[in-house]
Amino acid sequence: MMNIWFLLFYMIYLSVCAVFILVGYMLYGIGLYGMARSAGIGNEWLAFVPFARKYLQGKLGGPITIHGKTIKQPGLWLLLLPFFVGMASGFLAGIVVVLMAAGIVVGTNAILTIPVSGVAFLSSVIILLLILAGTAAKSGLRALINYQILSRYCQGNVLILHIVFSVVLPLYEAVLFFYYRSKPTICDLHKEL
Repeated sequence: MMNIWFLLFYMIYLSVCAVFILVGYMLYGIGLYGMARSAGIGNEWLAFVPFARKYLQGKLGGPITIHGKTIKQPGLWLLLLPFFVGMASGFLAGIVVVLMAAGIVVGTNAILTIPVSGVAFLSSVIILLLILAGTAAKSGLRALINYQILSRYCQGNVLILHIVFSVVLPLYEAVLFFYYRSKPTICDLHKEL
């Protein structure tokens, strides 16, 4: 009887999560579509394509300049950054697997086991740090892109709060884009660049 209640609770939980994901997907897509359409970027329909929507978001934000260096296509980097981190993490994970297998094969030799285990542990720590750094870089790039986009609609402390909340709170970015999709802009960064 207890298993049935647990299963029922779990199914309800998954259903609620699915509804939130679907609502967030639609709000984000409609909002990004409306913003891209009013900015005249073209290919607004990309707002509803899962990976292409990040590219469109970067295109909507425009080039980002940091300390004299310009990121010309931030949407492309927003797409490729997780791919590069995944490739590097996968390569290091392969090294860990090979080293652990080598440690098992030479398990009777205590002289070789300690360095193999140490290198495998160090590689695991590097993988964790690489994933954390990649996540931080992606969140930072997304925050910079959102700063460029939202600075057309609001300024000052409200803009900073929107940027922080869009990185930290799950549905905030989607609701924010949906809200600003049909609002008039206070400045147009694409014409200034």
